Amino acid sequence: MFSTSPLATHKESALVHVKKIQSDCKTQVKLLGLGIGIGSTLEVLRNRGGDMVLANNNIRISLGRSIAENIFVSASNT
Repeated sequence: MFSTSPLATHKESALVHVKKIQSDCKTQVKLLGLGIGIGSTLEVLRNRGGDMVLANNNIRISLGRSIAENIFVSASNT
């Protein structure tokens, strides 16, 4: 079984897979519109205590810390 942790806890350059999103329906729809859903692979580009900057393929996404704390991910082995 994979252990999951909040996205907000991962360091820069980490590659992670989204396993669970704990938020209201409205926020989940917004995240899906940004390309973030269960099974998405994200790279952490910036995590310095404020907003996070993520890469999803060639797309760059900025997320607030409160949302990032409700996205649970597992570290990628690749």
